[in-house]
Amino acid sequence: MTVAMSEAVICDYLRRVPLFASAPPAELEAAARSSRLLVRKKGARVFEEGSPADCCLVLISGRAKVVMTGERDTEIILGMLEPFGVVGELALIDQSTRSAAIVATEDCQFIRIPSDAFSLLRRNPAFQERLLTQVLATLRRANDQLRAMYTFGTTERVAWGLARMARERGRSRGTTVVLDPRPTHQEIADLIGSSRETVTRALMALKRKKCVSWSEHALEIETVAFKRLFRSDLIKADVTEITRLV
Repeated sequence: MTVAMSEAVICDYLRRVPLFASAPPAELEAAARSSRLLVRKKGARVFEEGSPADCCLVLISGRAKVVMTGERDTEIILGMLEPFGVVGELALIDQSTRSAAIVATEDCQFIRIPSDAFSLLRRNPAFQERLLTQVLATLRRANDQLRAMYTFGTTERVAWGLARMARERGRSRGTTVVLDPRPTHQEIADLIGSSRETVTRALMALKRKKCVSWSEHALEIETVAFKRLFRSDLIKADVTEITRLV
């Protein structure tokens, strides 16, 4: 369901997004005039992999996951979309179809920016440069994920998955990084291309080594123990996201 929203409110939201923050006011207002609020309930599919690209979306409330279809109709989570994250812009650059689907994991509100409005913003060289930087960061994250899935051992893959989640939505508390809400074992499994049972065993191993602990609502990562355990060359330089938070 799309809902009208005032131009001023949309501009205020967009200015909180790094990609749009420095856009000239007149250009941002022009984009806002044709943008709409898109509302999706928890569990709804926002757009599908392979569908035509006619807009990009800015999440302003809730959370959503970016997924690709794996073998036997399984889903691989490419990442989680947090408030003020942008999704769908890649397909607008080369006018291709969607490379992944978006699924709401909570009730979500998005600002829907149509392709024509996005194209007008791209005429600004500064905006185009910021867009390029964002695209390169997305590609690097995808490469990191492939490397973790296909070259790391089970425990290392789970550690990488936790590090990715910590970077995206972790909250630093001293030498501890808190993930709240606590990620489910299935969510971690989908991110690293593994089974839920495998993730459960790996998490128990990490808990015994005092790298992680959890309660009903949150998971805590002890970064000192985490860094001590994963100095191995098996982890290489890819599992370093977590250390940047402390």
